[in-house]
Amino acid sequence: MLGEVRGWRDRPSNTNAEERVAWVAGLRQLVEAAEAVYLQALSEVDAHGDAELLHGARSTASWLQGALHLAPGEASSHVKVARASRDVLGASLEDLIAGRVTTGHLAAIERSIRRLPPEATPEAAKLLGDLAPLVDVGRLRTAGRALQYAVDPDGALRDCQKQFERRYLQLAPLLDGMVSIDGLLDPEGAAAVDAALAPFLVPAGDHDLRTAAQRRADGFVDIARSAMDSDSAATMSGQPVQLQVLVPWGAGVPGSNPRAGHSATLTSVALLGQSPREGLPLTDTAAQRLGCDASVARLVFGPDGVPLDLGRSQRLFSPAQRRALAVRDGGCRFPGCTRPPRFTDAHHVVPWSHGGTTDLTNALLLCRYHHRLVHEGGWQVVCGGGTGRVDANASIAVTGPNGQRFGEAARDP
Repeated sequence: MLGEVRGWRDRPSNTNAEERVAWVAGLRQLVEAAEAVYLQALSEVDAHGDAELLHGARSTASWLQGALHLAPGEASSHVKVARASRDVLGASLEDLIAGRVTTGHLAAIERSIRRLPPEATPEAAKLLGDLAPLVDVGRLRTAGRALQYAVDPDGALRDCQKQFERRYLQLAPLLDGMVSIDGLLDPEGAAAVDAALAPFLVPAGDHDLRTAAQRRADGFVDIARSAMDSDSAATMSGQPVQLQVLVPWGAGVPGSNPRAGHSATLTSVALLGQSPREGLPLTDTAAQRLGCDASVARLVFGPDGVPLDLGRSQRLFSPAQRRALAVRDGGCRFPGCTRPPRFTDAHHVVPWSHGGTTDLTNALLLCRYHHRLVHEGGWQVVCGGGTGRVDANASIAVTGPNGQRFGEAARDP
């Protein structure tokens, strides 16, 4: 084996693509064959108690941790697979030596049969061992779970219940204002979340440079906002849960300075939250973006912070206008984006705070990602189809901060 490895290191530097690919495949097979021999040797060390005898170790797994610097879980997994290979995975071990399966396949089989009654493990190991050369590790794990449900439904139900009880979700504020999310979901809950987020993982166009993780995060927030806007939204004190933007008196209209990234002064910062004490600071542009498609109410505080007057809540775009926009636009109007209407905001082409009207000629739907690009990212919407006036019923174009320009076909009014 060492000779083969040295042969790779001493190979001529002018190898071609076929030779390099063949080397990678051959070396991987060599590694898997060595893993098979390693498991055989480890099973013998474990069967004879050599680690306890020679090193006074508590177990073979604990000896592996020190000898090979393995994590506890990894060492334990090695020992379990080695024991299974000695008892019921002999045929799969030969497949590993021959390069027909990987160590991941063996670990998946061992984990699947571990949950089964002892009398069922030999036949289950054979079934999964016969399947292993034909599928990848993920599909083999799925087959192992299905086999458990068929052979031991009561045990499978207990496992599912244990997984469900382990679920949790934590949101931890960080010092810089970001929030860390950590949690566990049972397979059923994870499948629902995965399906809900799947549409958001598709890039919104060639200009969309977000990573998959960033698109997943944006989709998670979009789903939460959509839930708050729905008729089935959760309530607190009998009122639907909502986000509130609090702007101090004298701060001016949110968005009065439209420059991207501009922040208000310390005495006039808009806050996002249910009260001034709990509010999170917002830039002017963020307050303007949130105000594009939200309920707006006046709440006047006195110098001591006591509310003095509560104005009438006014929806900037009526439900009828939103329905009309959904029919006209069909979703986000940013060229190339396919986000549906329920994940969009109604955007004022000319900001409402700058005298823009609340009608269909001055409104178009933008998904939350593109809405942020327009308000904070330096992108601009140009609409009117060359007429010189604002008319969102006509075709639009968007221009980026670096000279990018994208257009769309005209929409029916």
